[in-house]
Amino acid sequence: MANVTTHRQIAVVLEELSHEVEALGATLCVDMDIAMRHIDTLQAIDLIAQKQRSLAALLLADCPTAGIEQIAIDTLRERMRLPG
Repeated sequence: MANVTTHRQIAVVLEELSHEVEALGATLCVDMDIAMRHIDTLQAIDLIAQKQRSLAALLLADCPTAGIEQIAIDTLRERMRLPG
């Protein structure tokens, strides 16, 4: 039972971090000059947030195998499919 509780807490923190990372990216996007010069970096920031949310959802999934298949990011889904 402690493992389930720990996974829930980790999921909560990952979700919180995803929102913080997105807020950071949004703040940087306000300056159009920064946004135009660093579009690849800003997209990477968004991808980090998406991965965090996907991992949080996976930790909360009733069936981890089905949860992996729900991951929208192909590279992360494939990585999670790899054995041990």
